Amino acid sequence: MGDSLHQFRRDATQLAIRQVIRATAPFPVGAQRSAMRSMAALAGSLAPLRRKVRENMHLALGDEVPAETVRLYFQHLGWFWSNALATFNRGFMATPIRDEVKFDESIGVLDEAAAEGRGVVLTSAHWSGHELAGGAINLRHPLVMVVRQAPTSERQARKLNWYRALGPEIVLRPAAASSIKDAVAYLSVLKRGGMLAITPDLLADAEQGVETTIFGRPARMYGGAFALAILAGAPLVRLAFQWQPDSGLVLNFDRARLPEVGDRAGAVRLALQDWCGWFEKRLRANPENWLFWLDKRWSRFLRTTPGMGGAA
Repeated sequence: MGDSLHQFRRDATQLAIRQVIRATAPFPVGAQRSAMRSMAALAGSLAPLRRKVRENMHLALGDEVPAETVRLYFQHLGWFWSNALATFNRGFMATPIRDEVKFDESIGVLDEAAAEGRGVVLTSAHWSGHELAGGAINLRHPLVMVVRQAPTSERQARKLNWYRALGPEIVLRPAAASSIKDAVAYLSVLKRGGMLAITPDLLADAEQGVETTIFGRPARMYGGAFALAILAGAPLVRLAFQWQPDSGLVLNFDRARLPEVGDRAGAVRLALQDWCGWFEKRLRANPENWLFWLDKRWSRFLRTTPGMGGAA
Protein backbone atom coordinates (compact mmCIF):
# COMPACT_ATOMS: atom_id res chain seq x y z
CA MET A 1 0.00 0.00 0.00
CA GLY A 2 2.81 2.39 0.93
CA ASP A 3 4.67 1.75 -2.34
CA SER A 4 1.48 2.24 -4.36
CA LEU A 5 0.74 5.53 -2.62
CA HIS A 6 4.32 6.71 -3.15
CA GLN A 7 4.11 5.87 -6.86
CA PHE A 8 0.74 7.61 -7.15
CA ARG A 9 2.16 10.78 -5.61
CA ARG A 10 5.19 10.62 -7.89
CA ASP A 11 3.02 10.15 -10.99
CA ALA A 12 0.74 12.98 -9.89
CA THR A 13 3.72 15.29 -9.41
CA GLN A 14 5.10 14.50 -12.85
CA LEU A 15 1.67 15.06 -14.41
CA ALA A 16 1.41 18.44 -12.66
CA ILE A 17 4.85 19.46 -13.94
CA ARG A 18 3.92 18.52 -17.50
CA GLN A 19 0.65 20.42 -17.28
CA VAL A 20 2.26 23.56 -15.85
CA ILE A 21 4.95 23.62 -18.56
CA ARG A 22 2.40 23.08 -21.31
CA ALA A 23 -0.13 25.57 -19.96
CA THR A 24 2.34 28.40 -19.39
CA ALA A 25 4.47 27.99 -22.52
CA PRO A 26 2.48 30.60 -24.54
CA PHE A 27 2.63 33.19 -21.73
CA PRO A 28 5.08 36.11 -21.74
CA VAL A 29 8.07 35.69 -19.41
CA GLY A 30 6.62 38.10 -16.86
CA ALA A 31 3.36 36.18 -16.66
CA GLN A 32 5.19 32.87 -16.27
CA ARG A 33 7.28 34.22 -13.42
CA SER A 34 4.24 35.70 -11.71
CA ALA A 35 2.30 32.43 -11.95
CA MET A 36 5.07 30.39 -10.38
CA ARG A 37 5.69 32.90 -7.62
CA SER A 38 2.00 32.60 -6.78
CA MET A 39 2.31 28.82 -6.65
CA ALA A 40 5.31 29.07 -4.31
CA ALA A 41 3.38 31.48 -2.10
CA LEU A 42 0.51 28.99 -2.01
CA ALA A 43 2.91 26.20 -1.01
CA GLY A 44 4.30 28.44 1.70
CA SER A 45 0.81 29.00 3.09
CA LEU A 46 0.30 25.27 3.72
CA ALA A 47 0.84 24.52 7.40
CA PRO A 48 2.21 20.95 6.89
CA LEU A 49 4.92 22.20 4.50
CA ARG A 50 5.87 25.11 6.76
CA ARG A 51 6.02 22.76 9.73
CA LYS A 52 8.21 20.25 7.89
CA VAL A 53 10.69 22.94 6.81
CA ARG A 54 10.83 24.39 10.33
CA GLU A 55 11.26 20.98 12.00
CA ASN A 56 14.03 19.94 9.62
CA MET A 57 15.85 23.22 10.19
CA HIS A 58 15.70 22.72 13.95
CA LEU A 59 16.84 19.09 13.69
CA ALA A 60 19.85 20.13 11.63
CA LEU A 61 20.80 23.46 13.18
CA GLY A 62 19.25 23.51 16.64
CA ASP A 63 16.78 25.98 18.08
CA GLU A 64 18.57 29.19 17.07
CA VAL A 65 16.80 29.49 13.69
CA PRO A 66 15.27 32.96 13.11
CA ALA A 67 11.48 33.00 13.03
CA GLU A 68 11.31 34.55 9.56
CA THR A 69 13.49 31.84 7.98
CA VAL A 70 10.60 29.63 6.79
CA ARG A 71 8.93 32.57 5.05
CA LEU A 72 12.20 33.48 3.34
CA TYR A 73 12.69 29.87 2.28
CA PHE A 74 9.44 29.90 0.30
CA GLN A 75 10.20 33.38 -1.06
CA HIS A 76 13.49 32.10 -2.47
CA LEU A 77 11.77 28.98 -3.74
CA GLY A 78 9.36 31.24 -5.64
CA TRP A 79 12.28 33.07 -7.27
CA PHE A 80 13.78 29.74 -8.31
CA TRP A 81 10.55 28.19 -9.63
CA SER A 82 9.51 31.31 -11.51
CA ASN A 83 12.83 31.76 -13.24
CA ALA A 84 13.28 28.05 -13.89
CA LEU A 85 9.95 27.91 -15.72
CA ALA A 86 10.73 31.02 -17.76
CA THR A 87 14.16 29.62 -18.62
CA PHE A 88 12.74 26.25 -19.63
CA ASN A 89 10.17 27.84 -21.93
CA ARG A 90 12.20 30.75 -23.33
CA GLY A 91 15.88 30.05 -22.69
CA PHE A 92 18.21 31.68 -20.19
CA MET A 93 19.15 34.61 -22.41
CA ALA A 94 15.50 35.60 -22.88
CA THR A 95 14.90 36.10 -19.15
CA PRO A 96 15.88 38.93 -16.75
CA ILE A 97 18.00 36.57 -14.64
CA ARG A 98 21.27 38.02 -15.94
CA ASP A 99 20.35 41.32 -14.27
CA GLU A 100 19.24 39.65 -11.03
CA VAL A 101 22.32 37.45 -10.50
CA LYS A 102 25.46 39.44 -9.77
CA PHE A 103 29.01 38.72 -8.62
CA ASP A 104 30.75 40.34 -5.67
CA GLU A 105 34.48 41.10 -5.62
CA SER A 106 35.26 37.45 -4.87
CA ILE A 107 34.64 36.65 -8.56
CA GLY A 108 38.36 37.33 -8.78
CA VAL A 109 38.92 34.04 -6.94
CA LEU A 110 37.13 32.18 -9.74
CA ASP A 111 38.85 34.19 -12.47
CA GLU A 112 42.28 33.46 -11.00
CA ALA A 113 41.54 29.77 -10.58
CA ALA A 114 40.40 29.52 -14.21
CA ALA A 115 43.48 31.41 -15.40
CA GLU A 116 45.78 28.75 -13.93
CA GLY A 117 44.81 26.45 -16.80
CA ARG A 118 44.41 23.28 -14.72
CA GLY A 119 40.64 23.27 -14.82
CA VAL A 120 38.41 24.19 -11.87
CA VAL A 121 36.15 22.07 -9.67
CA LEU A 122 33.34 24.45 -8.68
CA THR A 123 31.29 23.08 -5.78
CA SER A 124 27.89 24.32 -4.68
CA ALA A 125 25.27 23.03 -2.32
CA HIS A 126 21.74 22.81 -3.66
CA TRP A 127 21.14 26.44 -2.85
CA SER A 128 17.72 27.49 -4.12
CA GLY A 129 18.45 28.55 -7.69
CA HIS A 130 21.99 27.14 -7.88
CA GLU A 131 21.50 26.00 -11.48
CA LEU A 132 20.35 29.47 -12.51
CA ALA A 133 23.47 30.85 -10.84
CA GLY A 134 25.39 28.35 -12.96
CA GLY A 135 23.76 29.82 -16.06
CA ALA A 136 25.07 33.25 -15.08
CA ILE A 137 28.57 31.91 -14.34
CA ASN A 138 28.54 30.16 -17.72
CA LEU A 139 28.37 33.55 -19.45
CA ARG A 140 31.73 34.42 -17.87
CA HIS A 141 33.41 31.02 -17.75
CA PRO A 142 32.08 28.11 -19.84
CA LEU A 143 30.71 25.65 -17.32
CA VAL A 144 30.23 21.89 -17.38
CA MET A 145 27.67 20.57 -14.89
CA VAL A 146 27.71 17.05 -13.50
CA VAL A 147 24.06 15.96 -13.63
CA ARG A 148 22.37 12.85 -12.27
CA GLN A 149 20.51 10.68 -14.75
CA ALA A 150 16.73 10.73 -14.37
CA PRO A 151 14.89 7.49 -13.53
CA THR A 152 12.58 7.57 -16.58
CA SER A 153 13.04 8.46 -20.25
CA GLU A 154 10.40 11.20 -20.01
CA ARG A 155 12.10 12.90 -17.06
CA GLN A 156 15.49 12.48 -18.72
CA ALA A 157 14.23 14.23 -21.87
CA ARG A 158 12.83 17.08 -19.79
CA LYS A 159 16.09 17.37 -17.85
CA LEU A 160 18.11 17.59 -21.07
CA ASN A 161 15.75 20.27 -22.39
CA TRP A 162 16.22 22.20 -19.14
CA TYR A 163 20.01 22.23 -19.38
CA ARG A 164 19.86 23.07 -23.07
CA ALA A 165 17.76 26.12 -22.20
CA LEU A 166 20.04 26.99 -19.27
CA GLY A 167 23.22 27.01 -21.38
CA PRO A 168 26.05 25.05 -19.69
CA GLU A 169 27.40 21.80 -21.08
CA ILE A 170 26.58 18.72 -19.00
CA VAL A 171 28.08 15.33 -18.27
CA LEU A 172 25.72 12.71 -16.92
CA ARG A 173 26.39 10.93 -13.66
CA PRO A 174 24.84 7.45 -13.73
CA ALA A 175 22.38 6.35 -11.07
CA ALA A 176 24.78 3.59 -10.01
CA ALA A 177 28.23 4.20 -8.59
CA SER A 178 30.54 6.00 -10.99
CA SER A 179 32.79 3.81 -13.09
CA ILE A 180 36.33 4.43 -14.29
CA LYS A 181 34.84 5.50 -17.63
CA ASP A 182 32.79 8.20 -15.88
CA ALA A 183 35.83 9.44 -13.94
CA VAL A 184 37.80 9.70 -17.18
CA ALA A 185 35.01 11.81 -18.70
CA TYR A 186 35.08 14.20 -15.73
CA LEU A 187 38.87 14.39 -15.68
CA SER A 188 38.93 15.17 -19.40
CA VAL A 189 36.94 18.34 -18.70
CA LEU A 190 39.58 19.46 -16.22
CA LYS A 191 42.44 18.40 -18.49
CA ARG A 192 41.22 20.78 -21.19
CA GLY A 193 41.04 23.58 -18.61
CA GLY A 194 37.27 23.38 -18.19
CA MET A 195 35.21 24.30 -15.15
CA LEU A 196 33.32 21.35 -13.68
CA ALA A 197 30.36 22.16 -11.40
CA ILE A 198 29.41 19.53 -8.80
CA THR A 199 26.94 19.52 -5.88
CA PRO A 200 28.40 17.43 -3.03
CA ASP A 201 25.42 17.72 -0.64
CA LEU A 202 23.94 14.34 -1.62
CA LEU A 203 23.61 11.41 0.75
CA ALA A 204 25.10 8.12 -0.43
CA ASP A 205 23.97 4.58 0.23
CA ALA A 206 25.76 2.50 2.84
CA GLU A 207 27.99 0.77 0.29
CA GLN A 208 28.84 4.01 -1.53
CA GLY A 209 30.33 7.39 -0.73
CA VAL A 210 32.75 8.51 1.96
CA GLU A 211 32.29 8.59 5.73
CA THR A 212 31.83 12.08 7.10
CA THR A 213 29.96 14.06 9.74
CA ILE A 214 27.25 16.60 9.01
CA PHE A 215 24.69 18.24 11.30
CA GLY A 216 26.32 16.42 14.19
CA ARG A 217 25.48 13.06 12.64
CA PRO A 218 27.54 10.38 10.93
CA ALA A 219 26.80 10.19 7.21
CA ARG A 220 28.07 8.91 3.90
CA MET A 221 28.32 11.44 1.09
CA TYR A 222 29.90 11.42 -2.35
CA GLY A 223 33.52 12.53 -2.45
CA GLY A 224 33.89 12.66 -6.23
CA ALA A 225 34.37 16.43 -6.44
CA PHE A 226 37.30 16.28 -4.04
CA ALA A 227 38.83 13.17 -5.59
CA LEU A 228 38.75 14.83 -9.01
CA ALA A 229 40.38 18.03 -7.74
CA ILE A 230 43.11 16.00 -6.01
CA LEU A 231 43.74 13.75 -9.02
CA ALA A 232 43.84 16.63 -11.50
CA GLY A 233 45.63 19.09 -9.25
CA ALA A 234 42.78 21.49 -10.03
CA PRO A 235 41.66 24.40 -7.84
CA LEU A 236 38.60 23.65 -5.69
CA VAL A 237 36.26 26.66 -5.49
CA ARG A 238 33.08 26.92 -3.38
CA LEU A 239 29.96 28.88 -4.36
CA ALA A 240 27.55 30.54 -1.93
CA PHE A 241 24.72 33.07 -2.27
CA GLN A 242 23.75 36.31 -0.62
CA TRP A 243 20.13 37.25 -1.26
CA GLN A 244 19.26 40.91 -1.71
CA PRO A 245 16.08 42.70 -0.55
CA ASP A 246 14.85 42.80 -4.16
CA SER A 247 15.19 38.97 -4.32
CA GLY A 248 18.24 39.20 -6.55
CA LEU A 249 21.34 37.13 -5.87
CA VAL A 250 24.94 38.08 -5.25
CA LEU A 251 27.32 35.17 -5.79
CA ASN A 252 30.32 34.64 -3.54
CA PHE A 253 33.33 32.42 -4.22
CA ASP A 254 36.15 31.15 -2.06
CA ARG A 255 38.93 28.68 -2.68
CA ALA A 256 39.40 25.62 -0.50
CA ARG A 257 42.83 24.36 0.45
CA LEU A 258 43.18 20.70 -0.49
CA PRO A 259 44.75 18.42 2.15
CA GLU A 260 48.42 17.66 1.67
CA VAL A 261 48.56 14.03 2.78
CA GLY A 262 49.99 11.01 1.01
CA ASP A 263 46.91 8.83 1.47
CA ARG A 264 44.51 9.80 -1.34
CA ALA A 265 41.47 8.25 0.34
CA GLY A 266 42.33 10.07 3.55
CA ALA A 267 42.75 13.33 1.64
CA VAL A 268 39.31 12.92 0.08
CA ARG A 269 37.76 12.33 3.52
CA LEU A 270 39.46 15.41 4.92
CA ALA A 271 38.42 17.54 1.94
CA LEU A 272 34.81 16.36 2.19
CA GLN A 273 34.71 17.04 5.93
CA ASP A 274 36.15 20.49 5.38
CA TRP A 275 33.47 21.16 2.76
CA CYS A 276 30.74 19.97 5.15
CA GLY A 277 32.07 22.36 7.81
CA TRP A 278 32.05 25.24 5.31
CA PHE A 279 28.54 24.31 4.18
CA GLU A 280 27.16 24.20 7.74
CA LYS A 281 28.71 27.58 8.53
CA ARG A 282 27.09 29.11 5.46
CA LEU A 283 23.80 27.41 6.22
CA ARG A 284 23.69 28.62 9.82
CA ALA A 285 24.14 32.17 8.56
CA ASN A 286 21.28 31.79 6.04
CA PRO A 287 19.24 28.61 6.60
CA GLU A 288 16.62 29.77 4.10
CA ASN A 289 19.04 29.38 1.17
CA TRP A 290 19.06 25.56 1.04
CA LEU A 291 16.58 23.95 -1.33
CA PHE A 292 16.80 20.53 0.37
CA TRP A 293 14.83 21.29 3.54
CA LEU A 294 11.94 19.52 1.79
CA ASP A 295 14.07 16.76 0.26
CA LYS A 296 12.73 13.35 1.32
CA ARG A 297 16.10 11.70 1.78
CA TRP A 298 17.55 14.49 3.88
CA SER A 299 14.33 14.66 5.92
CA ARG A 300 14.54 10.94 6.66
CA PHE A 301 18.23 11.27 7.55
CA LEU A 302 17.60 14.12 9.99
CA ARG A 303 14.69 12.32 11.65
CA THR A 304 16.23 8.87 11.97
CA THR A 305 20.00 9.32 12.36
CA PRO A 306 21.11 9.84 15.97
CA GLY A 307 23.49 12.68 16.65
CA MET A 308 27.03 11.97 17.77
CA GLY A 309 25.94 12.56 21.35
CA GLY A 310 23.12 10.01 20.97
CA ALA A 311 20.21 12.46 20.44
CA ALA A 312 18.25 12.32 17.20
